[in-house]
Amino acid sequence: MTPSYSPPHEGEKIIGIDASQANRQVRSGTEWYAFYLIEEFKRLLGDRGDIKVRLYLRDAPRADLAKDLPLNFEVKILRWPFKYFWVQKRLSLEMLLHPPDVLFCPAHTIPLIHPPKTLTTLHDIGFEDYPELYDKLSLWYHKFSAWLAVKKAHHIFTVSEFSKSRIVEVYDCPTEKITVTHLGYYAEKFKLMAESAVGPRLAKYDLKYKDYFLFIGRLEPKKNILNIVKAYEKLDTETPLVLAGRRVNIQDVEMYLADRPGLSSKIKFIGYFEEDDLALLYNGAKILVFPTLYEGFGLPIIEAQACGTPVVTSITGSCTEIAGRGAIVVDPESPEEIAAAISQLLSDPKLREEKISAGFKNIKRFSWQTCAEKSLEVLLSL
Repeated sequence: MTPSYSPPHEGEKIIGIDASQANRQVRSGTEWYAFYLIEEFKRLLGDRGDIKVRLYLRDAPRADLAKDLPLNFEVKILRWPFKYFWVQKRLSLEMLLHPPDVLFCPAHTIPLIHPPKTLTTLHDIGFEDYPELYDKLSLWYHKFSAWLAVKKAHHIFTVSEFSKSRIVEVYDCPTEKITVTHLGYYAEKFKLMAESAVGPRLAKYDLKYKDYFLFIGRLEPKKNILNIVKAYEKLDTETPLVLAGRRVNIQDVEMYLADRPGLSSKIKFIGYFEEDDLALLYNGAKILVFPTLYEGFGLPIIEAQACGTPVVTSITGSCTEIAGRGAIVVDPESPEEIAAAISQLLSDPKLREEKISAGFKNIKRFSWQTCAEKSLEVLLSL
């Protein structure tokens, strides 16, 4: 049963959280960040008599978000009939009428009307570095949201030292206003799995164990899909390239493949996949090919490393910071470099094992528990 809204008890402090992103049916990096933080907050703050945690949603909570809510957690559904501006209008109205003591918005957008102690997470500012990859409305909204967060939020979280340095540089934001909280992964979920546990379950995607290259993420220009395809074209292999994720804007890729039926036949678009199959896809892949143009963090890097899959990623953005020594880094603008890195991992078993071993060591730096504890340290200080 989902706890409903109730007035606070005397002396009880309220932490409000915009949980709308965490409540999405299909989640990517930002949505999983919000979801996993709330899961950790349940454990860290559950049943504290001095704190109430209020989750603001625009729809009824999904089963996984509502599961095991402690007694001091409650859900407040703020209905809104329109697709856009729920944060800026509906959540603003709630903040005007019933503000919490502290408001946390995990997805970079704060309401126009907000409590003095409002915190948010700016995951990255790729829209400033690659504005050509965004449509005009998205670009305006991202820029406005970032400006509002920097100027009006009491404190800002970000997910890498790279993102922090860019926020400070671009927006002249004081460094003390930003706290870096690296993202994490769940070791219970992302782990090395035996071939006997993986192989049969890959059949529903028409894939074979250790017989495909994998990209996971939204299929959009920022993810560098066209250069990944061009790099794959340079390889002398029949091993398929699997592009797993929702198509957002890849007309350039579709046009490129339309003239190359032989290449197109070896590339598998599997679209939306069941969340429980994510670790399965990592385990079954020969290599994670993730040389994106820009990442504030890059969750697939550490998730693949946790599953014992070697990684090819970018020398740009935060990727080198997150991957550590557990990946080959390349210029994402060079299909030749991407192809050469893949070939190295295919032809050099020793290098492959070195990168896998380094990946297992690297992931020890990251956990959702640490991310949540560091976030709560700031939230509770207010």
